[in-house]
Formats: sequence, C-alpha cells, structure tokens
Amino acid sequence: MKEKEYTINYKEYQNDEFHLLPEQTQKLIQLADENLKNAYAPYSNFEVSAALQLSNNEIIKGTNQENAAYPSGTCAERVAVFYANSKYPNEKIKEIVITTTKNNQSPLSPCGSCRQALIEYEKKQQAPIKVVLKSGNSAVWVFNSIANLLPFAFDANQLLDK
Repeated sequence: MKEKEYTINYKEYQNDEFHLLPEQTQKLIQLADENLKNAYAPYSNFEVSAALQLSNNEIIKGTNQENAAYPSGTCAERVAVFYANSKYPNEKIKEIVITTTKNNQSPLSPCGSCRQALIEYEKKQQAPIKVVLKSGNSAVWVFNSIANLLPFAFDANQLLDK
C-alpha cells in the first residue's frame, strides 16, 4: 500500500489586500456582488451570484434560481456558464467569480454539481478556468483552475475508456 497526498494551491486576499487583485477580477467581484439582488432564493435566503469573463471579453452574470419543488432550482454558476456556452459556444471562459451574501471568515465554495459543470467546460475548452470565491466580507480565494476544486474529476475520458 502507498499513501499519497494531493495538495491544492490557491491565493487568499484579505479585505485590505483587495487592491492587489487584478483589475478585471476586482470588476467581476463588484459585478457579482451587485447582481446578488437578482438571486431568487425565497426558501433558503441563500443568495449566490456569478460573473464570468469570456475570451472575447464579454461578461456574463447569473444568480441562483430556487423552486419550491427542490431540487428543480439552478445554482448561479450553472446559470452563468450554461448561458455563456449557449450564446457564445466558441468562446473560452477565462475567469468566474462566485459571491454570496453570507458573511463568513472564508468564502463558500461551489456545490458538487457546479464543480462538475465547470470542469466539463474546462476540459471542453482545453484551458483552465480561474475561479474566484468571496462570501460577504470574507477574504477572497483565487484558484488557477476548477480542477483544484475537483481533483480526480469524472469526465469524458472515463466514458470513452473501454
């Protein structure tokens, strides 16, 4: 038996270090935070917003949309990513910012379904998607790739292997 270790690298920016983030990331965080008001979360009151930038510099926003018939709602990340791919199928997602209204010390991370959806597009475009997380007044976490949030991801390779 071998014991192995998997390490995840990310950057953490405290509130007083926000100005150190790239200008485009700051802009996406601001847009995502402003868009939180459009979340439809009457059951959980857990509002989430996502803002992403495509390779053509187009910015797409999405918010979570709940439904009384759980789990028929959709998360903000998937709203933004699916719309982006529908409208701009040949553009790559460069970066996605995910914010919530919850005031935690550390950001909340995407659910498993959103991680799986994001890894699908990262594999499709054969380029990493930068992921930025922020919750209320929390620190900001920056991951260079969604693969850092979903190690050992299930993807098309498993379906095609015989």
